Amino acid sequence: MNVNGSRFELLLGRDDWGRCLDGDGAHARTLGSWWDAVRMSPPQELAPTLPAWDMDRQEIGIRARLIELPATPAETPLSLDARRDAGADRHGNVYRIGDDRKTLVVYSAGSRRESVFWPAEPSDCEEERERARPDFETVAPPNPGPFEEYLALAVTADDYLVVACARGASRVLLSFDLVAGGPPVPTLWPDSIAFEPFDMATRHGGGVWVLDRVNRLLWELDCKLAVVSAAQTSTTLEPGEPDDFQPLHGKARQRAAVSFPGGVELAGSPPWVIDPIAVEMLGEGAVLLLDIDASQGRSRVVRLRRDGDTWNADASHWLDDMPDLAHDFVLARAKVFGRDEPAKQLFIATRSGNQARGYLVDDGADGFALSGVTDLFPLRRFGGRALISIKDDGYYDSGIQAVVWTPIVQLPRAQFESFAQFVTPVFDSFEVGTTWDRVALDACLPPDTAIDIESRAGDEIDNAPGTSASPWDATSQVVGTWLPEPSPCLRSNGAELPWLRREAARATRREAGVGTWDLLLQKATGRYLQLRITLRSTNGTATPRVRALRAWSPRFSYPHRFLPAVYREDASAGPFLERWLANIENTLTGIEDHVVNLQALFDPRIAPADSLAWLASWFEIAFDPQWDERRQRLFVRRAMDFFRWRGTVHGLRLALELAFDDCIVESMFDDPPASDVAGPGQIRIVETYQTRIFGAIAAGDPEGTEAGPRVVAQGVLWTPAEGNTGLVDRYAAALGREATIAEQLAPFSLVPPTGDDAATWVQFCQGALGFVPSAGAADQARWRNVLLAKYGTLSNATLPRDFPQTAQDAADWAAFTGSADGTPMRSLWQDFLARRYRSIERLNRSWATHWPEFDLIALPDALPDAPTAQLDWLQFEGQVLAMQRTAHRFSVLLPVADVASDPFDLEQRLGLARRIVDLEKPAHTVFDVRFYWAFFRIGEARLGVDTQIGAGSRAPELIPDAVLGRAYIGASFVGGAQRPKEGDRLLVAC
Repeated sequence: MNVNGSRFELLLGRDDWGRCLDGDGAHARTLGSWWDAVRMSPPQELAPTLPAWDMDRQEIGIRARLIELPATPAETPLSLDARRDAGADRHGNVYRIGDDRKTLVVYSAGSRRESVFWPAEPSDCEEERERARPDFETVAPPNPGPFEEYLALAVTADDYLVVACARGASRVLLSFDLVAGGPPVPTLWPDSIAFEPFDMATRHGGGVWVLDRVNRLLWELDCKLAVVSAAQTSTTLEPGEPDDFQPLHGKARQRAAVSFPGGVELAGSPPWVIDPIAVEMLGEGAVLLLDIDASQGRSRVVRLRRDGDTWNADASHWLDDMPDLAHDFVLARAKVFGRDEPAKQLFIATRSGNQARGYLVDDGADGFALSGVTDLFPLRRFGGRALISIKDDGYYDSGIQAVVWTPIVQLPRAQFESFAQFVTPVFDSFEVGTTWDRVALDACLPPDTAIDIESRAGDEIDNAPGTSASPWDATSQVVGTWLPEPSPCLRSNGAELPWLRREAARATRREAGVGTWDLLLQKATGRYLQLRITLRSTNGTATPRVRALRAWSPRFSYPHRFLPAVYREDASAGPFLERWLANIENTLTGIEDHVVNLQALFDPRIAPADSLAWLASWFEIAFDPQWDERRQRLFVRRAMDFFRWRGTVHGLRLALELAFDDCIVESMFDDPPASDVAGPGQIRIVETYQTRIFGAIAAGDPEGTEAGPRVVAQGVLWTPAEGNTGLVDRYAAALGREATIAEQLAPFSLVPPTGDDAATWVQFCQGALGFVPSAGAADQARWRNVLLAKYGTLSNATLPRDFPQTAQDAADWAAFTGSADGTPMRSLWQDFLARRYRSIERLNRSWATHWPEFDLIALPDALPDAPTAQLDWLQFEGQVLAMQRTAHRFSVLLPVADVASDPFDLEQRLGLARRIVDLEKPAHTVFDVRFYWAFFRIGEARLGVDTQIGAGSRAPELIPDAVLGRAYIGASFVGGAQRPKEGDRLLVAC
């Protein structure tokens, strides 16, 4: 309802449009009943004037016509003799029967070339046998046997290639293990059982379906190639006979009869099929058979489904829309223009061989039906061998000599009927004498299309006999005369519905005309209203598409509300003024609606998309251009929660997830969980101080330098209670000797020695102190340089342990500590002491020194004398500096889950992450951003010549081709077509 009290009647969705009628007579039917009948009836039985419902677009339009590609004079009709069974494994390799029926050919998904798969040539194995020749080997390579020809094949769900062969009058099934390799395992078929394989299909869960066209039989073989019996008639191979050895006493022994299960009989009474030529798996215990009637020149599809021990057959209607007999079929997907994820269809190729018909399969418990689609699927240079499914996508063999398996792709071309006409259901305004205002159509009117609208209105309705007089009855009719209405006009200010605005923005020039089309009703007065809509196409190449219809009532009359009655008295000028001001009222009402509903602009859930950036500007935020609308709405709605967590680990993760995660949820703005451990494959923020105790890997950094779990040495650390003598004695023991008296009297050096003892000193400090002293070494080296430059001697090269007593030495030390090139380590040491003692007098009493102020205290380059000074130094080096090295630092780890990721895109992502973290982090922190491989890894393994990894390791998407400058060693391989040579070197293709 708008601000003036007008309401609208809406048609939106299949159920609403299905209530429309195909005419206005007594025998009118609803469009929904016609659309339901399409899947059970041939398309040509429907009237061409009926509109069609587009399930993908959720729109109504003109019916499309089937496009038949005419056969060229050079094309020869295909025959069933050209058929060669083919099948594909899960990796995309295609196996087929050779044109001579004497060989099996494989089309490699990697090299995209065909080669002989079987019989294997002896030369294929010579190089491998020479490389690893066993102690015992056969004199000659194995011979596949005198098979005369191959009849049918299929690749099973458990990676076996099953081939039916004919050897004279005998039939043999060969089973090739596509994972382990090796020669085939033969399975002999009983000679007394009629078996003429014509086509074969994979079976759900392993095994195959075998179609015997000659004997009208269907065989179901399990994963062990045993016949699955479902109460079929069995054949006795050997009758029961008395055993050759009988007991002296008791009942005589009888050998049981040997029987063989029979196949599913297709030629029963009445027969299920006439001439089956192909079989395709539909599901567990269900198959499709392609049946032809050559005498009538027609084809159909029959569904066989096992129900317990019985078989049920349901046949589709005869596919009279096909101009020729069917040749082969496949249940697969195809690349359809404008659909990202098309559903599976049943593609049937005819003997003309230039196109495939697509049919949607209605496989329900109450029936089986095919509904034809009008999409054009041309087959270019179709050899007629087979239609197959590779990774659920439909393919066909293209080429006469060199066979290339080409995907079935829709050609974006359409042909429509000239017009479609229907009548809307009765619209009720619930007020007698209502003046209906206008009609709005959310539609697309491409060039060369038009929409004609007629209306009739009145205060009475007429119903079919036996129905109630209610406007909600499907057959209700308004009593009145049809009056033509003006042609609708496209709104200049855009569509009313938000999703139509986005569609109009994406519309190409060829699809201009997307939006809301308006027309003002001229003489529609009465409680009830009905519209007769005609969709027209001038040249049949495009159709109007209508998504929604809104009929507004009552009209808000400006002459009645705001003008004197004299303006309405004239019989011709009065109605004209009414209609003319109605156009102005429509525009002003839209503006008034925006004013009344102004609060909607401040709610991010319902605000227009173009106002979200304005709402974000209130927070001084500019959206990333790559953010979608849902991400923008969610951010504006939870902006206060986002800023509440700013500067924390949770806030950093929020900012990064908003930028990089494909799927974001509102709960991410809530309080962080109690355990802040990121899941696998997620953005990780590792604070460096955590790695000091647990190690980088345990803290969540898989790129940590530790080779495994962190090892902590167990031992007794040195304490100031042992004094300088205890530390010197420990060091001497580490050197393998006893300390001398002179060494015990001298303070232990905190600067690493030069020479061979340096490594021993570092190892000793790590074990005895728990750390390696490093604070005073740099200051000692700088002090030595000062003395050497001033006096040319190093008589007093150690740092002072107390304030110098002579004036010259005191002046030199004061000048050294006051210079601008002092080390930050000395400042940390002096600040540490100042915070601990507060006054220099307390420090001097505790240390027994004479420092005049904290800024003059030197870093110790040898162990201090006083026990309290030793304790201060031990805590400073062991704890304060350790915390200083890891405090206020963190690492951001971004997951990478694809070895084929573009290095340029990764670098762009890394730069964006750095900018985000730099904006959101606390000002005093330091960070780094890195990638980590979000892969599942289990230890390490060693593979030998007799070791095999599962088939998943051979997946092409996990081992991409190597491209120079874009791939990593070990994560790709050099592949592609034959590479050119330069001298004796191969050139790697980029």
